[in-house]
Amino acid sequence: MTFIFRNMWRRKGRTFLTIFGIVVGIFALTVLGGMTARMDQQVKGMKGFITGKISVAPEDSGAHVRMRGGGSSYMDLSTARAIEKIPGVQTASGMVMVQLKSAEGLSAPQMLVGYEPPADGGMFKDIKMSQGRELKAGDTDKAVVGSVLATQERSKVGGPITLKGKTYEVAGIMDATLGPTDAWAFVPYQDGLNTFLAANPFIKDVQLVQSITVLPKPGADIEALAGTIQKDIPGVKTTSPVQAEKQISQMTTIFSAIILGIAFIALFVGGLSVINTMIMSVSERRREIGLKKAIGATTSTILREYLGEAAMIGLFAGAVGMLAGLLAISALNRATHANNVVIFAVTSTVILGPVIFATILASLAGLFPALRAARLNPVDALKEE
Repeated sequence: MTFIFRNMWRRKGRTFLTIFGIVVGIFALTVLGGMTARMDQQVKGMKGFITGKISVAPEDSGAHVRMRGGGSSYMDLSTARAIEKIPGVQTASGMVMVQLKSAEGLSAPQMLVGYEPPADGGMFKDIKMSQGRELKAGDTDKAVVGSVLATQERSKVGGPITLKGKTYEVAGIMDATLGPTDAWAFVPYQDGLNTFLAANPFIKDVQLVQSITVLPKPGADIEALAGTIQKDIPGVKTTSPVQAEKQISQMTTIFSAIILGIAFIALFVGGLSVINTMIMSVSERRREIGLKKAIGATTSTILREYLGEAAMIGLFAGAVGMLAGLLAISALNRATHANNVVIFAVTSTVILGPVIFATILASLAGLFPALRAARLNPVDALKEE
């Protein structure tokens, strides 16, 4: 190992430039990997919120169509009652949402969500409560808050929290999901509706909902039930858990594509650098290789020596690039910490992936020069000046 390391630094300038080229690619790969890891966390957190539920929205939502005095399309609360009459539906909860604070970076916006708590609970059955309880039917002036919002507002169960000018008693604080709901506050429907109408005075509907969350009865075919609601209730569109999961998972597609692009750039630039460095090393050491083979060094010995040198370059460059990326991630996360915004996440894949990638890349790039060195004829090599 010491011998390989010493050989690697025989030409310090050339080796440094080779390592630097790989470091740049691995640095970008680490930073973007941290961003994608954070996106994955948010996607998983959101999946916990939609698991086992059907989302119902106005048929024309997302399109610039008929407005009720401006704003988006809405449904009447009576639509939720109609959905509850469909066989297989346990409860249908109408929801209204008001933005508390806009999103920053990759963080989710802070939202106030007014909803109808099911009589037997279970709206957040896939999200545990770290403190307190869920909202119950009949609650007023109470709120359940996500972990990030609770930290930012220094909320405690039983204590007050002021949201959009109204003070609520904190009934519960959710466990961290690393998803957007960590920055949300949930209040009873009527409280949320009053806040929504105050923020949108041009809207005259007094019992509107923006979406309806449907909980199926135990044993019901949730995908079939979503289709039944779509067919039987006019003017709505449904999103089943499977459809919602597909839509949410698409959020990471662009970041995965960017990382793939960075990986190909690193593969091209770093690979050419390693190939060039190793070919030059073999050319400069032909007589040395010939002498080693003349005194008994086997082909496999020479092959391992030069492959080891290439792998060492990759390992060293990968480690440096990864550490530089982690420092950048740490600095950026600290810069946004005051606003409870986390843009990057550090996972084992973010730490080990770039180093392993760089090592394998350099090893593969060094394979041809290593084979060339191993196959040198000792007599021909020793004849060279």
